[in-house]
Amino acid sequence: MSETTPIIDVHHHAISPALREALLAQFKQVKSTVELPEWTLQRDREAMERLSITGALLSMPGSGTLEEVHQFNTFLAEMSREDPRHYGFLANLPSGDTEAALREIAYVLDTLQGDGFAMLSNYRGIYLSDDRMDAILAELHRRSAVVFVHPGPPAGKDLPLFGRDVSVYEFPFETTRAVMDLIYTGKIARYSQIRWILAHAGGTIPYLAYRLSIAREWGGITQAPEDVLASLRTLYYDLALSTAPAVFQALQELAGPSHVLFGTDFPMRPEKGVALSLLDWRRNSSSPLSPFSPESLRSACSPAKVCVRMVKPLTEPPNLQRSGKPLPIWYTFPERCKFGDEP
Repeated sequence: MSETTPIIDVHHHAISPALREALLAQFKQVKSTVELPEWTLQRDREAMERLSITGALLSMPGSGTLEEVHQFNTFLAEMSREDPRHYGFLANLPSGDTEAALREIAYVLDTLQGDGFAMLSNYRGIYLSDDRMDAILAELHRRSAVVFVHPGPPAGKDLPLFGRDVSVYEFPFETTRAVMDLIYTGKIARYSQIRWILAHAGGTIPYLAYRLSIAREWGGITQAPEDVLASLRTLYYDLALSTAPAVFQALQELAGPSHVLFGTDFPMRPEKGVALSLLDWRRNSSSPLSPFSPESLRSACSPAKVCVRMVKPLTEPPNLQRSGKPLPIWYTFPERCKFGDEP
């Protein structure tokens, strides 16, 4: 893999000063050992240059009051506008108030010109598959929105964490739990115009896909295996913390390279670890026979252009963006000449 291959990071966190203060207080309360770096756009851009990352979608999935979420989304938009050739953003939504969430969707997409939304696996115990989320999902479906699903602490108490941070064990399982119930309740199929991106290669989904698909055999679910697997193949999977050879093999079996996106989890994953992931990716995709090689991915560029493959400039007419058809993820970056590509 060439060092000059454009790389778009879809799992890239931004931390505003106000958010950092709030998170540090939360970490102290739960005695978390996770480090929370100070973040500025300049430091972030310098790190991206050292890592040869071309562009990134800024996000920090979370929730709060409408005012708190609105403030953070505005911060993300300001960062993106400051350097639009290298940054887009995925906005948050408020929890516990459907009408406020619907207003924020309109504000983000129509006023801030956001690229989509970052949603937690659950909001105070309300999972994305909960019927109370239907109005929000319906509007995201109507808008053909990109939705990045990121795990948060699972609902419930007395989790067996063995004294370790919740992200170690529970985050991969939490993504699996949230997404599979979206499938089992039929909501991935019902809201089919949403472009779902799953953090961390979908948690345990690629490895467990077969078992999760056959649960009808013992009365665990109602869907047929082929229907479950078909839904899983419509999703996109980012590579944050997930660049081992076994992950590549599982993703190839489940979704194929056209549904694999590059992600880092930076700066929550330090720069040194991200550099190792990039090395793993280049090593695992260096063979011309690899499904993730530049030769294979170049031909697959059209279905989803923000990913681990070579990113081509837009050549299709801009009016295709409003044709009402499902659009490739790249088209969520509307006509702003992002990430170094000239129109």
